[in-house]
Amino acid sequence: MYKTPTEHFLRLHFERSRFSRTFEDTLLILASRIVNIGMVAKEEFDTLLDRVIRETNTKSLKPKTVANRRTEMIRLFGLVKYADGLSMPGERLAVLTQTQDIPHFFKSFCKRFQFPGGFLKADKVSEMVAAGVKFKPARYILRMFKIAQSRHGEFAVSAAEVAHFIFNDKRVTVQQEGPDMALDKILEARKNGEKIDKTSDIIRYARDFLNYMVEANLLSEYKKMYALNEREANAIKSILADKEFFDGYSKVVRSDGSFDRDEYKKIDSEWMAWFADNGVGDDALHTPTAALVGENNFPDQWKKIKEMLERKDPSFRGAALKEIGDEGEKIAYEHEKDAVRKLHPTLVHMVRLVSSTAALGYDLLSVKKEDGRRKKYIEIKTTKKNYESGMNIPFTISINEWSVAQQLGDDYFIYRVIISKEGVSIFSIQNPAKKSENGSLSVEPVGYKVVYSGKSGELLDM
Repeated sequence: MYKTPTEHFLRLHFERSRFSRTFEDTLLILASRIVNIGMVAKEEFDTLLDRVIRETNTKSLKPKTVANRRTEMIRLFGLVKYADGLSMPGERLAVLTQTQDIPHFFKSFCKRFQFPGGFLKADKVSEMVAAGVKFKPARYILRMFKIAQSRHGEFAVSAAEVAHFIFNDKRVTVQQEGPDMALDKILEARKNGEKIDKTSDIIRYARDFLNYMVEANLLSEYKKMYALNEREANAIKSILADKEFFDGYSKVVRSDGSFDRDEYKKIDSEWMAWFADNGVGDDALHTPTAALVGENNFPDQWKKIKEMLERKDPSFRGAALKEIGDEGEKIAYEHEKDAVRKLHPTLVHMVRLVSSTAALGYDLLSVKKEDGRRKKYIEIKTTKKNYESGMNIPFTISINEWSVAQQLGDDYFIYRVIISKEGVSIFSIQNPAKKSENGSLSVEPVGYKVVYSGKSGELLDM
């Protein structure tokens, strides 16, 4: 049974988040809460964040578990940064709150993730620096996939193979052995029928990181084998081109692994800012709907959504989609035209996207299906994620949008568009101001943030 040879073995590891299908929902809620907290003293921030973690978990958590989870999420994902005793949201968190694009969040995470990194405790970082580790796993794994495809066509890899031939092998992480050589070893082991050690404790970190690459929509997973998602060509190209490496720790960690605590803290703060902010806004990391919706698993849904996105409309004048929300707007626009066409075919021309017009307070203009005489004003809020929501994800609307909602009453709608690998759904909320008054949704004055439930509206038939 193959294991990384002892003389080359060095297991890379990191703090493990409690990942599940509902994790991304929790992450979205956590992101909005942290952004709401803003810049505060670190001790105060920790107390507030602990409360948020308790509130977003259905089970009661012990204080130690809460503290561990806070450290794991903040450090591992680069959610915040510290300066002069203050804590503040990082750019990755701010972009997630603005775009509600979960795969984009994980793409920026994978792009920047490296060993050694500040998500580890100081003694572990010093061990890696002393050992000479310099490794960016996402870039390396994607390079290997590209080489494999150019040589052999379709290719998939297991977590055990990635663990033993890449993650835990100093020839890769220290000596910078190329992905072509790791690929050759994997294929040679397969050719020889060699079994790979699948001991969970040995392969779990490689498996976890591969799963983060699945969350980033860079890879797809089927029967515990991982393959490249070529529909994310722009993001893959961006990560492959990224050679930036944070080398600050090697400046303060001595060859024997010792270091000065104050010097280390200064570098550690630099790491948190670099990891939380650097390169997060790269447009290439935005998630195209065509790359996300599961064509193979949901062919009928995908065919309908693809047709919606590809419809030509003179009002667009051939302009390319610019913003991450535009695909949600396009889907809602085409859905609304279809709905109006069924009852009032002569009024379809009244359905217009007006999101490019500043300060209207809504994105889409339509007509009421009931009689076709009253106008309908629709604000579109889009979230892109891997799984259908296990809970209703809060969203923010501007003070202007809320003011317009109050003025227009029953004529104002919010369309909550959720785009996931499992398909697309639209949840319609009519007269959110009235819904706020009767308690079926809540509004917090942070921008405003809207917390809604099934009683707030209805799920539209796609």
